Amino acid sequence: MRLSVTRSDLDEAIGALVGNFSIEALPKDTQKFDDLRDHLPVGTRVYVAYTSGSTAEIVDAAEKLRHQGMEPVPHIPARRFASHDELKGFLGKLAARAAVKQVLLVGGDVARPEGPYAASLDVLRTGMLEGHGIEAIGLAGHPEGHPGVAREALRNALIDKCEYAAKVGLDVSLVTQFLFDTDKLFAWHADFVENAAPGIAVDVGLPGLAKMTTLMRFAKDCGVGASFGMLTRHAGRAFKLATSFSPEDTLLELADGVRKSGRPIFRSVHFYPFGSFEKTAEWLRGLQSQRPARGQPHLAEAL
Repeated sequence: MRLSVTRSDLDEAIGALVGNFSIEALPKDTQKFDDLRDHLPVGTRVYVAYTSGSTAEIVDAAEKLRHQGMEPVPHIPARRFASHDELKGFLGKLAARAAVKQVLLVGGDVARPEGPYAASLDVLRTGMLEGHGIEAIGLAGHPEGHPGVAREALRNALIDKCEYAAKVGLDVSLVTQFLFDTDKLFAWHADFVENAAPGIAVDVGLPGLAKMTTLMRFAKDCGVGASFGMLTRHAGRAFKLATSFSPEDTLLELADGVRKSGRPIFRSVHFYPFGSFEKTAEWLRGLQSQRPARGQPHLAEAL
């Protein structure tokens, strides 16, 4: 249900979440614009998704992002690399051409490994990341669980990755799968994250301004169909389901939960545009630029 609040502390919570937002992009998204600084604040972390195309496209995208003042964060899907040399070559190009310092390390969405890495921890243990100048890694978080991995296995893997990262001096953060149900998010953070990796930075994944048909497909594929279904049960949202999704309500609920906790539980929000990169970027830039001033609407009212 849409929140109706205008308190300054809620404004502060919203501002903290969107003040350092990050966004997902396909390599082709970055090639559509002459200058991304017209669409995103300088320094924005832009996660470059690993597509079925060549890794050259990802390197090109990361290089363009770096040259235009963004912080490129390429995906490194462990199971997609056929050999150590392939991964080494990819990391080398990212370092040489885009000065990449951060990556998102994931297992990869293929049933069988295409090479020597069965899990993201296998890539981490090679030492190649820090060997190529990587200083920070993002790991995937699953507030609604993983459709193919048991909760205890996820917990043990997170602990192992954090222990290795600490040993070699890599910063670690979690980027969650996109979600709609903030109650599940807060429960997951309290029960799973605080026990497995207390104090780790968490970026909350939210959908961008995507078409509902596209969002429904991704929700099913990513295992968040249950929380997506809750949208249809809320009065006042039915008409939205026939057109497009907007993250306003979920962001308000998230900020309100953070406000009530009395502490900055999450570092920021991370947006998955699902084909609406430009629209989502413009919406975020506009929201981020709004700072409550005397006589001006609160951020909560602007959403």
